[in-house]
Amino acid sequence: MMDKFIATTLSLLLGFAFVPEAKAEYPEKPISIVVVYGAGGSGDTTIRAIADFAQRTTGATVVVENKAGGGGTIGVSHVSRAAPDGYTLGLVSTSPFTVTPYFKSVTYDPLKDFTYLGQYTVSPAPVSVLYDSPFKTMEELIAFGQANPGKLRWATGSPRGTNHIATEAALRQNNVQGQFVPFKGGAKAMTALLAGDIEFVVVTDFGPALKNKQIRLLAESGPSKIKGYPDIRTYKELGYDLTLPIFLGMGAPAGIPEEAVKWWEEVLLNISTDAGFAAVLSKYLTPQAYLDSESFTNRIHNGYVNTGETLKALELLDN
Repeated sequence: MMDKFIATTLSLLLGFAFVPEAKAEYPEKPISIVVVYGAGGSGDTTIRAIADFAQRTTGATVVVENKAGGGGTIGVSHVSRAAPDGYTLGLVSTSPFTVTPYFKSVTYDPLKDFTYLGQYTVSPAPVSVLYDSPFKTMEELIAFGQANPGKLRWATGSPRGTNHIATEAALRQNNVQGQFVPFKGGAKAMTALLAGDIEFVVVTDFGPALKNKQIRLLAESGPSKIKGYPDIRTYKELGYDLTLPIFLGMGAPAGIPEEAVKWWEEVLLNISTDAGFAAVLSKYLTPQAYLDSESFTNRIHNGYVNTGETLKALELLDN
């Protein structure tokens, strides 16, 4: 009887010893999202809205931090070096992932160093001038630049970014020698325009100024028309050779757990039909445009390769 009791006890103890530890579900600690641009721009505003939505709908703790500089590459580099555990994420935009690596040395590889979680919008980035500017059309702006070498001052949200390169290509195509003025973020570039320090900007942060009738739009640098502004021609319609979509999404270091990818895919899918988020995007005349992780990854990988081929064809690369 005693032997049977001892055997039963040992069996129970051994059984407990081999019970695997329960795996905590993601997320089990605060999540940090790095905005790779300065505060106040469309990327910063939309990511903060996503963080708030994730907290409200899931109970997770999500914090946002800005790491601006280098046309977004400083923040992107930080994300690429973070632990691949799903707790350090970052804003993903066109320039630092598909354009800037061709023009400056970066510490990351867009094709290998990231997990792309999903896209949430594709933003217009129009050529904007002051509301009372003497330039009423893109043709008038170009004509001034041709007649006044070096006097056409302009800016974008990031040097050597998508808007910069596409617009530089357009100016060169029209034999215009302008004066590019660098700023850290589209909001600062727009402030400079409103102060009269430059003649035009090409940024995504144009919505509030347009609504307040502080600026007018002359053209759209991206390939798609701006909703509600059918008369504003795109660079493609104007015959300019380089035009790129300005996408915004989220990413993480390569190799994060699949459960983290699925969790954020669900958040981004759910917010894509949220009226409150639609209202945030409407400030920038930006539509909801959800892509899942696989589709967003394909967009970035294809965009990076195709952009390089286009830049070489236009002889915009030094080598």
